[in-house]
Amino acid sequence: MKVNSIQVTYGELRSSGYPSFSNRRYEVTLSAVLQDGDIPEDVRRKLTDTAKGIVKREFGDNDVQGQSFMETPF
Repeated sequence: MKVNSIQVTYGELRSSGYPSFSNRRYEVTLSAVLQDGDIPEDVRRKLTDTAKGIVKREFGDNDVQGQSFMETPF
C-alpha cells in the first residue's frame, strides 16, 4: 500500500461563563499530497501542529506565535 495523501482534523470545545454558560467550538481540517521523499509521519505531525495552532489562535490563546499558519511552507 502506498500512502499518497494525509488529512488531519483537529478541534476543541471550550465552555465558560458561569452562571450563564457558553460553548465555543473551533475545528480545522488540513490535508497534504505527499511528494517523493516525504515521510508520512513527519507530514502528519506538521499538519497536526499547524491545525492545533490555528484552533488555539481562534480561541485567543497567548502562547501561539504570531505567524500566519496558512503561509507556513510544507
